[in-house]
Amino acid sequence: MQYLIVKHSHMFFVAITILLFTLRFFLLWKNPQKPLAGVLKALPHLNDTMLLFTGLWLMKLTHFTPFNAPWLAVKIVLLLVYIGFGVVMMRAAPRSRKFYITYLCAMACVATIVYMALFKPYF
Repeated sequence: MQYLIVKHSHMFFVAITILLFTLRFFLLWKNPQKPLAGVLKALPHLNDTMLLFTGLWLMKLTHFTPFNAPWLAVKIVLLLVYIGFGVVMMRAAPRSRKFYITYLCAMACVATIVYMALFKPYF
């Protein structure tokens, strides 16, 4: 029972992370001169902390580690790449080519992370 609660909490935080990232993208795209509201700067950090916490808790419950589950190692590397693309996107000029490309690359990382979580491919 504890596993299901932690797993669904983790999935909820993943959905919120994607939603907040996409919301920030569209708000910056729609009105580049207007700075993001304070809550949109702080809330992603709180949510991502909870996402990390539930992810580590899931690793403890399932005994998966990057060393015995290669798909998890790939997810962790892709998470770091996603963070890098997100930082570059947030610093790029809105409506620039860099802004769009880094957003798409970040979303490709997210899609691959979700794929890894769902199918846990062995390689």
